[in-house]
Amino acid sequence: MASQFTAPILIPPGGPSEPLEKIPLSANGTSADYDEAWLQKLLFCHPEALPIEEIDRAYAGAVPVCTELNTPAGPIDALYATPQGRLVVLETKLWRNPEARRTVVGQILDYAKELSRWTYEDIQGAVTRRTGQHGNALFNIVNEAAAELDEADFVDEVSRNLRQGRFLLLICGDGIREGVAMIADFLERHGTLEFTFGLVELAVYRLPDRGLLVQPRVLAQSLVVKRTVISVASEGIDVSEDTEDDDDRQLDELEIFFQGFWNEFCSRFQLDDAAVPHPKPNTKGFLTLQMPAGSSARMKLYCRKIDKRIGIVLKFTRTELGDRVYERLFEERKTINEDLGVPVEWNTENNQHSVDAFQPIPDIRDPQHREQMMVFLEDRANRFVNAFRTRIQRIVEEL
Repeated sequence: MASQFTAPILIPPGGPSEPLEKIPLSANGTSADYDEAWLQKLLFCHPEALPIEEIDRAYAGAVPVCTELNTPAGPIDALYATPQGRLVVLETKLWRNPEARRTVVGQILDYAKELSRWTYEDIQGAVTRRTGQHGNALFNIVNEAAAELDEADFVDEVSRNLRQGRFLLLICGDGIREGVAMIADFLERHGTLEFTFGLVELAVYRLPDRGLLVQPRVLAQSLVVKRTVISVASEGIDVSEDTEDDDDRQLDELEIFFQGFWNEFCSRFQLDDAAVPHPKPNTKGFLTLQMPAGSSARMKLYCRKIDKRIGIVLKFTRTELGDRVYERLFEERKTINEDLGVPVEWNTENNQHSVDAFQPIPDIRDPQHREQMMVFLEDRANRFVNAFRTRIQRIVEEL
């Protein structure tokens, strides 16, 4: 397969044109330090160099999490995560390396297979060990870059994508020429995964007195098209262009549970405060209760399978407005706690403030707990709305 790159031409104002010099990348570090390690660092520090949006728009805005993430299948070159909880696995290989041509496709698919066996706690622990950050390191890294994320929502989405094997798998290298046909053979080894797969060929050129020009390109090949989702099931491989929206896809078991649970909850739930719109059921692990506009406040009922609890949480992002509204409420917390009449936790950590009331539930999908969950959430929702909504509205008007 011939190279798809031709040298860019630099045309300075009033000067002669000049074709740029392509820098050869070396698999063993002998070519001016431009090797696989350099390529990995480049793409981790500059994720905008990856044409992710051209391959799958659902993974746009991916945030670099860490390099060399340890898995039973080996260390992942680079891991990224989107604010929506989708994961991107990047393998950087210089395909002039014969071993890379034979193994790189199978290697990245093995990573995906291992990740699909992980829980959120597994990936969170691996990220913590790799980065040395404490707390919910995966969420904290993405939230620092994206801001205003809901931690419970993020955890639920990452957990769902891990369980379904829903990843963006990217192989990026220089000089991709051959070996692409082996993809189908490697795919047949994997089952029960759904992922988007992309090959990115990358060329580096030297700019006169101005550093480097990095030119990425999605490889044009029949098995790797710009928007292909490869679904692997026990009966075989299905390769097709994905044109369906997420709303049209088949729901998994947990989403089916949430759909039924929130439909039943909303059909029986009544708020004392008529100014708050009735919540809309969905297939996620939370239900949103509208707070006053311009308050930076978010109130959500939640059912979390991952840490076996249900509850309601009021959150404020650490912005100037969010800080001021929360501080005013915190000054009134003694009176508010009396109005609530139930135990709550006031917390400020990472990038948000929160007021949380929750109850442990051994298994949120166990029918024997369903009525208990309904009653608890109905009660806490009314207590929180009654105690906070008018206060927040008053504070916003006074600020």
